[in-house]
Amino acid sequence: MQNLFIYSLKFYSYLLRVEYYLTAWISFIFLKLKGTNYKKRLKDIKDINILRNKLDNKNQKRLAIFVAYHSSHKIPQSNINHISILKESLFEIIYVHNGYLEEKVKNDLKKKGCYVICRENIGQDFGAWKDTISLLEEYKITSNLEWLLLCNDSNFCVGGKNTKSFKEKFKKLLSIKNSEFDFICLNCNYEGEKHFQSFFICLSKVIIRDNKFKHFWKTYIPINNRYYTIKNGEIKFSQLILNHFKPKIIFSSDQLCLKMLENFKPNLKSITNLLPQNLFFLEACFIFDKSKETQKINLGIRKLINSLEQYNPSHVFGILNIIFLESPFLKKDIIRMGVFEINQIDELLNINQLKITKKLKNEIIKFLINEGNPYKYLKFRRAAVRKGIPFPKNLYEYLPISKELKNIYYSRNKQ
Repeated sequence: MQNLFIYSLKFYSYLLRVEYYLTAWISFIFLKLKGTNYKKRLKDIKDINILRNKLDNKNQKRLAIFVAYHSSHKIPQSNINHISILKESLFEIIYVHNGYLEEKVKNDLKKKGCYVICRENIGQDFGAWKDTISLLEEYKITSNLEWLLLCNDSNFCVGGKNTKSFKEKFKKLLSIKNSEFDFICLNCNYEGEKHFQSFFICLSKVIIRDNKFKHFWKTYIPINNRYYTIKNGEIKFSQLILNHFKPKIIFSSDQLCLKMLENFKPNLKSITNLLPQNLFFLEACFIFDKSKETQKINLGIRKLINSLEQYNPSHVFGILNIIFLESPFLKKDIIRMGVFEINQIDELLNINQLKITKKLKNEIIKFLINEGNPYKYLKFRRAAVRKGIPFPKNLYEYLPISKELKNIYYSRNKQ
């Protein structure tokens, strides 16, 4: 009976996903018939020459397109922290908000050095990047850039010690003059089709001036659909563009493994707090007898990393990257997607060494509580499908290495 219910729920979710695609395409076709284009979607555009003159007068030709979606009357502290990274890394910033902003908020952003654009909320982050790049191309601004950073506020930027560390690391990478790499990104996702995650990708002039890059944005269709954006935006951007160039991945699993080998002394409590809630059984990586303990801890760390890297790295490595690689970023959907529990994030934010402000802690926890976990969406399948929220009891399809560790975990705990 329970299996029948699960299959029925899956079939219903499939139908809702089909509906989601159809309504997104119908909505876009309707807008197209009304004459929508990038100029009409971009609102409140001030004189673009102000931005061009700023870039012309700077030695560093660096531009960031930061896409945001938040309340119209307040800039989140997390976004302010993110902007500070960009400013101190010598970027001019276009702050693109998918929706209306009050004049006071726009003025506050301008005081922080941002060129502000409000646009119709069509096509999510890739739609916003397409429209803004189209504007830059028309005014021939991209042709003079050394670096173009595409980023958004789908991550919290936690500030404190890690933000300071990241700024220094990022600035150092930007100043490298040789051809070691053509773009800088935070993560590479090996789950499904390999792709570089799009919430922070910094592209060098080699890519910006490439015809493949220009063609991608010219032909991209901004559809209001999460799955379309991932497949035809993030994944295709990697396949058609980024895979032809040399990457620099800042938070790679091999770097994380090295840092953990240097610094990690596991005990059951510390391991539990670091692991995604539905992959708790990966504690089994550290189940061994006390003889040759150091050697077995090292093997356990490698097993842990090998297992976790089969999933979305911005999710499963979220806490580990903050602690061991000094990442300042934490995905905003990390509770909603059922990866971690709020108490795990609360403990993380209260680590004294991170020096995260009370204001930001409160902002993050309030946001996560309001978003809720997958159980909140059991009765709201349409909302769950549109947000990509999985079934609570099936957050991850366990892959072979995970299944093996799960068996070890349960067999040990039965003893």
